[in-house]
Amino acid sequence: MTSFQHSIIGLPGSGKTTFLAALWHLLDANEVSSKFVLDKLVGDHTHLNTIVEAWRRCEEVPRTSMAAEVKVSIHVKETASGKKAVLHFPDLSGESFERQLSTRSCTPDYVGGFEGSGGILLFVTADGPSNGMTILDIAPLVPGEVVIEKPEEHREWTPEMVSTQVNLVDLLQFLQRLPFRPGIRRVAIVVSAWDVIQTPDLEPAYWLQRELPLLHQFLYSNPGSFEFRIYGVSAQGGDVTSDRKSDLVVKTPSTRIRCVGPETDPHDLTSPIAWLMSSE
Repeated sequence: MTSFQHSIIGLPGSGKTTFLAALWHLLDANEVSSKFVLDKLVGDHTHLNTIVEAWRRCEEVPRTSMAAEVKVSIHVKETASGKKAVLHFPDLSGESFERQLSTRSCTPDYVGGFEGSGGILLFVTADGPSNGMTILDIAPLVPGEVVIEKPEEHREWTPEMVSTQVNLVDLLQFLQRLPFRPGIRRVAIVVSAWDVIQTPDLEPAYWLQRELPLLHQFLYSNPGSFEFRIYGVSAQGGDVTSDRKSDLVVKTPSTRIRCVGPETDPHDLTSPIAWLMSSE
C-alpha cells in the first residue's frame, strides 16, 4: 500500500478545515461518484468526525486552532483500479502559517511533511476583497482629476500589513531553500468559496491570474520548483450563515459540493488529490 503525505498551506479563513470535512464525508458516504472511496477506518478519527458533523448540519466548520492541530490519515481505494493508498494531511491552523511568516522559522515536523511522496494543497478564498489594488492602479480608468489623499500618520510595520498573495509566495519560497529538499513539487491550488463567483463559466485559472497576479506569476516563473493546477471549490455549496442554509440542508450532502477544474466531476473533491498522486 502506498503512503502519500500531502501538505496543506493556507492562511486563516482560507477553507482548509471545511475542505477536509467535506472530503471525509464524500469518501465515507459514497453518495456520488468520485475517484477514491474510503477503504477502511484506522486510528482515532475524533477530529474528522467533529468537523464533519458540523458540515453535515450546514453549520460553520470550527477552524483549527494551534492547540488543536492534528495529522489526519485516511485510507482510500481508487475506484478505477482498486489500488489502495493512505493519505496523510496535517490539519494546521492558519495562525501557525502566520507565525511562520513573522518569525521566519518552522518546526522539524513541518519540514518533514514535505519530504515524502505526495503534493501540496494551497488554499485561497474567493470570498474576500482583493488587497492588491491601489488608487494609482485605477486612476487611468477614472475620467477627470483624481484627488489622492495625504498619507496617514506613520505606523510601525507589522506582519498583518502584508497582502495575502505576498504571504503565499513567501510560504512557497521557503520550500525552495534549505532545510527543504530541492525538486519539483506538485501544487493543487484550491480556490475555496467558489459559490460566490457570479460568472458561471469563469475558469479558476483566470480568477487566480486576475485576483492574485503575483502568486500566478510566481508559479509560472518557477517551473523548476512547482507544477500546478487550479481548482475552484465550494465545499459547503453556499453561505451557511445566509438564507440559503434552508435550501442547502435538504440536499443530499455530497451534492452540495462543487468542484471546477481540469479532469474533475462536479461534486468530486478527490480530483485535486488524484492529480497530485498521478505522477507516481
